[in-house]
Amino acid sequence: MGAYMSFINIHGLIDKIAVGLGAKFIPKYFRESIHSQGFDEHLQNVSLELPEVKAEGDYELSAATLVGELQAAFRLVQWRGERCSSVIYHHGANEIPFDYGFRRIFSLKRGDIPLNLFLVRAPFHRSMKEFQQGIRAFANFIAMLAVSVHLIEQLVQYNKKHSAGQILVAGTSLGGFITNLHHINYNSADFYTPLLAGTAMDDAFLHSVYSRAVAKHAKENSAAISSVLNFEEEFKAADNSNVFPLLARFDEIIRYELQKASYGNRPVVTINKGHTTGALSYEYLRQHILKFLPANVGIKT
Repeated sequence: MGAYMSFINIHGLIDKIAVGLGAKFIPKYFRESIHSQGFDEHLQNVSLELPEVKAEGDYELSAATLVGELQAAFRLVQWRGERCSSVIYHHGANEIPFDYGFRRIFSLKRGDIPLNLFLVRAPFHRSMKEFQQGIRAFANFIAMLAVSVHLIEQLVQYNKKHSAGQILVAGTSLGGFITNLHHINYNSADFYTPLLAGTAMDDAFLHSVYSRAVAKHAKENSAAISSVLNFEEEFKAADNSNVFPLLARFDEIIRYELQKASYGNRPVVTINKGHTTGALSYEYLRQHILKFLPANVGIKT
C-alpha cells in the first residue's frame, strides 16, 4: 500500500509543482475580463482562408474573430501521397515551441511513418509573451479555441479533397479539448483521439490544481466559465463511436474520474501517469494514435 501511495503522489506532486511554479511567474488567466460570447457564436464568426498548400512547411494565416484578427498557423510536416491516411494534431496550452510534443510523438528518426502529418498552431502561441497577453481575457481564449477548431475543419476538408485515406484528429491537453470540440461541432474526421482531456474543460480552470493559474475574480464568477467551457451535454448528444480518449489516472489537472465520466459509455484508455508525466509519455501517446491508423491502413471503400 505504501509503495502504491508513493506512486500516486509522485505523479500528482509533479503536476502540483509544475502548476505552482507557473502560477507564480506567469500572469493569471482571465485577469482582465471574464466576459465572453458562447463558443458557438465565436465559431460562427471565425473567418479564415486556407492558403494554397504547395509543399511541406509552415503556413501562416490570419483569422477574423469576435476579438479581432488573430494569427494562427499549420505545418504540413510530411505528405506521403493521396493514398495515405492523415493525422491532424494540435499542441497543448502554452506549448512553445508549438511542435515540441509533436516532434517527440511522431519522431521520424524512429523510422518512416507512412502518413500525411499536419500540425496546428493556435493563436497566441508564437511566443510566451504573446500567450501571456492572449490569456488576459476570457473572450480571447474562447476565440483561440474557435480558430483552432475552424482551422482543423479546413484541413479535414483539404485532406478529403486531396487524399483517399482516412483522417484522424488528435491533440494533447488543450489540443485534446479542441479535438473534442471539433468532433462535437463537425465530426467530419474518421477518428478522434483526445489525449489527457475530456469534455468538462471548466473543471480544469475552476477545481483542479490548475485553478491556481486563474485570476481570483474569474473563479468567483465560475458560472461564466462553466457556461462556455463545459460541453458534456453537447458530447452526450453526439454520435461518439469514433472517439477514443486517453486519460492519466493520477492527473491533477484533467481530473481522471470526472473527465472519464464525461465520456459516458465510451471506452477510455488509462495510463498510470499524471498530467505532466503523461504528456511526456510520448510512446504511449504515439501508440494510442497510430493504432487507429496502422502502417498498412487501406483506402476508404
